[in-house]
Amino acid sequence: MKQQSLEDTMIEVREDFMLSPAGDSQPTFRTAHFLNPIENSIKEPAFKCNPFSSSSSVFDPNQWPLEIHFNGWRYPQTKWVKWVDELKLKYESLWKKVGIFEAIMSTKCCIKKNQDLVYGVVEKWCCETNTFVFHFGEATITLEDIMVLGGYPVLGDPVFISLQDEEMREVEKKLIFARNELYKTKSGKPRPSIWMDIFIGKGSEIEHEAFLATWLGNPIALAPAVLASIYRDLTLFKKTIVDLSKYPTGGDRFPVEITLQSPFYLVQIWVWERFKNLQPKPQTMLTNHGDPLLFRWHKVKALKIDNVKLALDSASDDFLWRPYVTCADKCGMFYPNDKIWAPFEKDLDKEMLSFVTCLRVSKLVGFESMEQYLPHRVAMQFGMDQDVPSYVPRLNETKFIAWKNYCRPISDKKLYFPPRLFEADVTMRYAKWWKQLVLGHDDFVKKVVRRKRSASLRKHRLHVVKFNTSGNDVGVPPGFPPNLVDTLNCGKFCDDEGLKIKTRKVEDLYADVPAKNSVLNCLIDDEIIDADVE
Repeated sequence: MKQQSLEDTMIEVREDFMLSPAGDSQPTFRTAHFLNPIENSIKEPAFKCNPFSSSSSVFDPNQWPLEIHFNGWRYPQTKWVKWVDELKLKYESLWKKVGIFEAIMSTKCCIKKNQDLVYGVVEKWCCETNTFVFHFGEATITLEDIMVLGGYPVLGDPVFISLQDEEMREVEKKLIFARNELYKTKSGKPRPSIWMDIFIGKGSEIEHEAFLATWLGNPIALAPAVLASIYRDLTLFKKTIVDLSKYPTGGDRFPVEITLQSPFYLVQIWVWERFKNLQPKPQTMLTNHGDPLLFRWHKVKALKIDNVKLALDSASDDFLWRPYVTCADKCGMFYPNDKIWAPFEKDLDKEMLSFVTCLRVSKLVGFESMEQYLPHRVAMQFGMDQDVPSYVPRLNETKFIAWKNYCRPISDKKLYFPPRLFEADVTMRYAKWWKQLVLGHDDFVKKVVRRKRSASLRKHRLHVVKFNTSGNDVGVPPGFPPNLVDTLNCGKFCDDEGLKIKTRKVEDLYADVPAKNSVLNCLIDDEIIDADVE
């Protein structure tokens, strides 16, 4: 099959029959906008994989000797918050100029960890595509999420760039000397608290550089590096779960430890921003107009969810494809009220160029890894329509070649920006592909429920899950499994580390699903689903 070149344009425009992603509308023939590359033939697998790459058993973290160190999930120390506020008075304009102001201010937030939620979403991760595979479709953390939630710029120099002038190299030497001095302390190793004690209020000529070194020490830099580290840790986490699930429970087992260096709290915030049925009440009292969006979740307690996996799978009506468009003034992204076709220019507005960068297939260059970035698989997260995504091969590239690909010239003569309240759809071809390769039902397109759709924004309603025993699943989105429980309880708060939930298994729900590709393999993990059936 002829693969579409990455040198081709980002946007493909054509008329096609389109369906609501929830399958609750009649096909509509209209002009649609897609992200390239698009698969040419639905008869061919869109990507390759190992059919045994996922586990077919349920992973219960309470039954396994797994210890996870979230090194990038740090609660801010009081002295750090004070240091940020002190240097903000002097360097705020500089931080904004280089695009790191919101990222620095976000480090003042305390995001309470809910491990039940984290475990549940990690089990949905597909290592081959760097996407989460839910029963209603694919979704993932994108550069847009990292820019909006973390405040990290998508534009700029790579993280591996060397210092360019003698003055900066001299500052580097002083920082290295200060770091080496920490090894002489009682702790015997560098600690952020000791580092801050050395510089805060001491009038050091390199105080600002020491501050930035502390901030970057997570390690965190540009958005591509941050996202690459999150993808890497999601894959490490998922593969560990899969490997542990291959061994029977009970008896003596060697303990397993994994260390996640990325700012993994962004994974939890991503879930809160997009899943209405998992979203606690955001913080409002502490949020000022100029605060980053992350402050909405400062010290917020997670909801108690009786079954996270079930809540994720039944969230087709509760998933927000574009959660940030309602607060566009805080996002630093270009979300126009009406669609815009803008001619491409080299001096394109920074917000517009940032949005365009989020749309392109590329290779993310991090500190210790390089990861594929495949936004064409989740086009609806950008207000674009979704067609069958083409397979993008993994190339063994150097970081320099990968970065050149990330910064490659834009081929489009005009750039399309969808209206921020536009409801994107999927092609009937995509619906058929998802049915055949993921859900394995024969009547995906046949069960289209007639319902009038809004031309602008579908209201996000509470999703009441019903148990249907009649075999006539009229209210179920076509091609999707019947719901399993009578009511989904989302009203109680849980502690930071989550609660142990009593569940029972519903076996062989998807026993007829053919193992054809990597997205399907990620769903194999859910063939036995934990369901709290009352």
